[in-house]
Amino acid sequence: MTDIHCFAFVEDAPSAAIAQKLVATRNDRLSRRLVFRNGFPAIMRGHGDIKSRCQAFLNMARSGSHTLILTDLDTVECACALIRDWFAIPQGDPVNLPSQCIFRVAVREVESWIIADHAAWAEYIGIPAANFSIHPDRLDDPKEHLLKVIRRKGKKKIHREMLPKGSAHIGPRYNEVLCDFVDKLWVPARAAENSPSLDRALKALMKV
Repeated sequence: MTDIHCFAFVEDAPSAAIAQKLVATRNDRLSRRLVFRNGFPAIMRGHGDIKSRCQAFLNMARSGSHTLILTDLDTVECACALIRDWFAIPQGDPVNLPSQCIFRVAVREVESWIIADHAAWAEYIGIPAANFSIHPDRLDDPKEHLLKVIRRKGKKKIHREMLPKGSAHIGPRYNEVLCDFVDKLWVPARAAENSPSLDRALKALMKV
């Protein structure tokens, strides 16, 4: 059975690590593998470039090319509203994308999917689990929640290096730490028990 070759576009480095782990998890369960094309996932450094390419994603899907897109919900009301806006789907029309366009939305940021592997994340970062939300999809700003906990409870050098300085939004080693955790310890199936949006993403990948 031939592999399914797939393009992929994400917002940042932690999202790329998560996309890779999600696909690896899917491939462990199914005989027909989903394989990223060389150079992918492509890190777009924010959602703007992803949004601007939505028509291209549709065209790729209609030509038979599979594309995995992972973005954050941020302040948008819900994933359906985001998809309707980005893909210019008229009100009243169903929010259905071609099966080759695998478009997944982290509620509200990909950090919620990371925190959702609750005990493993807390052990890795060295801060008691009780400080982190057990329902991260309900947080208005998962990244700020994570940073506030580290600012309040973190005592190690690596904690300080995750915190932003000046006008920066994150510290110099923030992405490095999250990617290292995802690569080595994050278990999507376990995290999905605490994150409905991640659970939906896993189930969608299983249908590809």
